[in-house]
Amino acid sequence: MSQGGNRTSQPAKETGAVRTTEDHWPTSLRAIAKKAQQQRRHRFGGLYGLLNEQSLRTCFYQLRKGAAPGVDGVTFKDYEKDLEANLRKLVQRLRNKSYHARLVRRKYIPKGEGKWRPLGIPVLEDKLVQLAVARILSAIYEADFLPCNQGYRLNRGAQQAARELAEVLTKGRVEFVDEVDIKGYFDHLQHPWLLKMLGHRIADGALLGLIAKWLKAGWKRTDRS
Repeated sequence: MSQGGNRTSQPAKETGAVRTTEDHWPTSLRAIAKKAQQQRRHRFGGLYGLLNEQSLRTCFYQLRKGAAPGVDGVTFKDYEKDLEANLRKLVQRLRNKSYHARLVRRKYIPKGEGKWRPLGIPVLEDKLVQLAVARILSAIYEADFLPCNQGYRLNRGAQQAARELAEVLTKGRVEFVDEVDIKGYFDHLQHPWLLKMLGHRIADGALLGLIAKWLKAGWKRTDRS
């Protein structure tokens, strides 16, 4: 296991968030990423203010245009028709703390062997703000990852993980491989502990409160298809 890990690991200073995101993030996020890399115990404040019209506009065009709508039925094209006005209203609600997370539409898709997998579909505005927050969190936490870490990260994905694993297995000296699947992981995730963990690096109560709203949002079931 140590040989497999050492083949893909390198010093953190060579794999920091600043380098991997330099061409994709605005100056504000690059500054956060740099500080997160240099000061591993720093707690960031003033993050909520980054949820402005410019940031949300950028995130809007990163959403999937053909994605299924949430419980309100609003699609990408619907929202885009009056985008600037919609963004102004959204930012105003964020600023005066009147923004509320909407119900998540729960859709079931076949998993095989007669089983069904629940799929959560938030409304477009929730997905938009969630993406903006996710970019902030990525700027903070990317510095803590190693090159061998995959997961849902920028320029990282399942296919790349499979290629790297195949290379290690065919060219490296590997004695065993552990595969672990946590059954019902997201059904049993402890929200208080998750928020406590975020609090180690985030000193912005407004941003943490926003994340808590999404964690507490209910869901509306739709027919299986």
